[in-house]
Parts: sequence; structure tokens; C-alpha cells
Amino acid sequence: MRAIVRNAIISDSLLLAMGVTADATLAGDVDTPEGRPFLNLKWGQELPSFRESLSVQATLAVWVHHVPGDFDPINKILTRLRILLPSIQAVMVPGGSEVQVITWQGNGPDLQDDGHRTIVKVGNYQVVGKV
Repeated sequence: MRAIVRNAIISDSLLLAMGVTADATLAGDVDTPEGRPFLNLKWGQELPSFRESLSVQATLAVWVHHVPGDFDPINKILTRLRILLPSIQAVMVPGGSEVQVITWQGNGPDLQDDGHRTIVKVGNYQVVGKV
């Protein structure tokens, strides 16, 4: 499920045109990458989705970091993600991993990240699938 989401992001031509790269699409706690923009995919707890089902539901927070000064590039990336991620519903890969449903839950406020020396905003999603 996680690999499907990341692969969709790093292979999307519109996100690539906005400067999103595979090297700058990360998961978990990371040192500050050099490239801008960079995305940090934070997955939440996996919970049962349906009674007696192999599906799980998880939250996904996509933190989009960029150089200070203008939130417009961040907002454009978040807008593209809002279209892209729900479009990968029903994608399956060998081994049984699957994304069944992705629902946008809203974007957070404009923030500054002093640790990474960036401006940042988060897009929140609910993901149902098989791991």
C-alpha cells in the first residue's frame, strides 16, 4: 500500500514538473534533504477496516516543504496530490498489496519549519487497502 502511494507520487509527470523527485520524497524522520521541494510521507497507525477483512485503514499526512517566501508552489503540489491520490484507487501489485480507497481529509495551515529551514504545509488522507 505504501509503495503504491509513493510510486504514484514519484512517477507523476505533473509533480515532476513541479520539482518533486524520488530522492526528495521521503518517509519517516529524516535529516534535512538538500533538494526543494521535498515531501515527507507520514503514515499513521493501521487499524482494521472491515469486520473479518484483510483490509486496513491508515492515515497519511503528506508534508510538503519548500524554500521560504511563497506558499503558492506548495499549494499547487497539494492540489495535484488531491487529484492524484484518489485516482490510484483499486491499484494492486503482485504480492497482494492494494490501495482500495484514498479520501482527502483536508490541508493544514501555512507553517514554518525552523529545523528544516523551510515553509511547510500538510495534506491529510485516509487510506484503505491491503498491506
